[in-house]
Amino acid sequence: MCDPSKDPDVEIQHLEPKAIFGFDGSIDHGIRPHPNGKEIVFPLGSKIGIADYKQMNKQSFLSGHTNTISCLSISKSGRYLASGQSNYMGFRAYTILWNWEKKEEVIRHDIHNTKVQSVCFSAEDKFLISLGGQDDGTIIVFDIEALVPICRAVSSKSTSGIATGLLSHPTLTNFFFVCGERHLRVWSILREQRKLNVHDVNMGKLQRKFTGMRIDNKCEYLYLGTMTGDVIKVRLNCCDPENVTKKGMNSLIIGAFAKHNPRKPKGKDCVQYVCGVRDLYVLTECSFLIGGGDGTVELVEERDVCLKDYPNPTWPLYNLMKSVKVNGGVSTIERIDEKLFIIGTDNCEIYMLDIKKFELKLVKTCHKAPVYDLVFPKNFSSVFASASKESIRIWSAKRMVEILRIYVHNFACASLVFSHDGKCLVSAWNDGVIRAFTPVTGKLIYAIPNAHKECTSVAISSTGKLLATGGINGQVRLWKIEPFRQSLVGVMKEHTGPISTIDFNKFDSEIVSASTDGCFIIWDVNRLMRKHVVYVNTQFMCARYFPTGVQILTSGSDRMIGYFEVYDVSLVREVEGSTKGCVNSVSMNTTGEYFVSVSNDQMVKLWNYQKGINLCCGTHHAAPVLSCAYSPDGKFFVTGSADGAIMVWDVPEEHWPKNIDPFERPSSQTIAQRKSSTSVSSKLSRKEPENVDTLETARSNKDIVFSECPPVDCKCSPDINEACNFVPPCGERDCTTVCP
Repeated sequence: MCDPSKDPDVEIQHLEPKAIFGFDGSIDHGIRPHPNGKEIVFPLGSKIGIADYKQMNKQSFLSGHTNTISCLSISKSGRYLASGQSNYMGFRAYTILWNWEKKEEVIRHDIHNTKVQSVCFSAEDKFLISLGGQDDGTIIVFDIEALVPICRAVSSKSTSGIATGLLSHPTLTNFFFVCGERHLRVWSILREQRKLNVHDVNMGKLQRKFTGMRIDNKCEYLYLGTMTGDVIKVRLNCCDPENVTKKGMNSLIIGAFAKHNPRKPKGKDCVQYVCGVRDLYVLTECSFLIGGGDGTVELVEERDVCLKDYPNPTWPLYNLMKSVKVNGGVSTIERIDEKLFIIGTDNCEIYMLDIKKFELKLVKTCHKAPVYDLVFPKNFSSVFASASKESIRIWSAKRMVEILRIYVHNFACASLVFSHDGKCLVSAWNDGVIRAFTPVTGKLIYAIPNAHKECTSVAISSTGKLLATGGINGQVRLWKIEPFRQSLVGVMKEHTGPISTIDFNKFDSEIVSASTDGCFIIWDVNRLMRKHVVYVNTQFMCARYFPTGVQILTSGSDRMIGYFEVYDVSLVREVEGSTKGCVNSVSMNTTGEYFVSVSNDQMVKLWNYQKGINLCCGTHHAAPVLSCAYSPDGKFFVTGSADGAIMVWDVPEEHWPKNIDPFERPSSQTIAQRKSSTSVSSKLSRKEPENVDTLETARSNKDIVFSECPPVDCKCSPDINEACNFVPPCGERDCTTVCP
């Protein structure tokens, strides 16, 4: 069959993302501010993001890595940027040197094996130093002027643990420090001899796993955070500017220090940080900013007290001055200017801290797990919702910020959908529960326990009174939704694999279910019976009705996008949606003129539906793209990937929808019309029901609203709707024909 998508005369446009919600917070010290004081650099999958800290959602990218980035560093002058990556076991990992002004790669090497743990620049931008991971265990010194590696050495002794941290001396070109599990080493670079000298700092009885390292402004002391929850202070004694092994160069540990609790007696007044000190920043000689693994960010000062006779190895030297808490463990603390600090967390969130007021502001957030589904409200493009592990999030498409977050701890949301009147958000979770929430405050409206063993997909009728769900065991279930009762109407079981997607047709008379067992089935809603089934040598990942309901668009693991007629399920057209990976999802605009597809090859493609031609292509994702959603106005679409990133893409103006489907309500439907419609959620409350139309105005000048879902009693069984109580959408109980 001829593939029109490969027409050589068609010029494919390149798509640029309008906004990106993404940040890899699992990397320690992953956020790096540029010395120009305007931009910050952070990792996002296999790409490096560059953003103005005042406009975090407008970003540019550096592409060149073949796998996930594991470390970043910026030279003190700001001329160079360095990055390292991780790779599969047994494969080499790249270390790349970038030119900041030209935003291009200078040179790369793949001397490290499997992973580059850390990188740093020496003073005066003379050397680039890289530390290998656990499977490599070596240090590489790269001469930036000559663009050649000059020496290599083993990073730690065989009797100590692995090396995890790397820090260069701020003024001495030849000195750098390496820390890790139960060891701290001071190194010097001998350029002419092409070798490294090393001095092991005597740890004594202190056995610590070190995390962050900082040197004070006078370069006299080195401070290290530990997973034990205290701070180690080391006197550097860097007398000779070249060789670390000469006499008088021995660095000494002064002690281990933590917070003082004045309410407890001596010996018990030392308070260590929960989950360790993940990072710290030296403000002055006696004041520090400390970030803990439990999310605490504290300003502490040294006490003027003698603690030589203290009975514990960790001394309570610090007084707590101010404290705030962020969501997740602190992974990065960096200074932007005199009063602003940037704080990154392992929950993939970035905060700005005003050190004078000691107030936090959340400036960037994203999912930390794959984005399984994306959805817009019916005929409303101002907001969209995303589904991921432990949370559902609603985003503003105008301001490009998160508005609402709904938590369901320890479980993942596989699918979600807005009711057509905009007053309810229904979601399917892998604990087998269907949960419905209000769209403004995120309160639980109703929950259906044990809907499936694991719920994988959900769809809702235009009236909001019928709900179709799919499970991991291949069952499709139909539910009747009433104000105070949600009852099971019927079970349709012909699939042998998990249900990927479910979709209602325009008239609510049919549903189509796609499964990874290689078939999709069209079901008659009125008779609860199968109408058609199609078997293909693929794993179907998505099946969507055309807006008029005459065709079905499918995608799957065979990399093909198929057009099927609903009348006799004949294959009309088949185009290649990807050259490498599975096509995970497709989404059409409201008129059916265009659709977007996403795939495992990290590609986002915009298609002409009638011609089957690929019009535009986007390549900014750094992981397999799992979900997509076309906005109701047809002017943009959103995509979500396996690394938790969400991207908003502008559709070129020439591809905006030109025709309005006469069967659809106008996209400019007023809020008053929406409020006049009835729904289940409106009858559950005597107050004015929440509507997604008011979400943007209600949250325009407020922070994110966090809502936690109350526990659901999963011992209960769902209600069974009696056959005589079920009325098909057309209203006729004994109807055997398709509803008009």
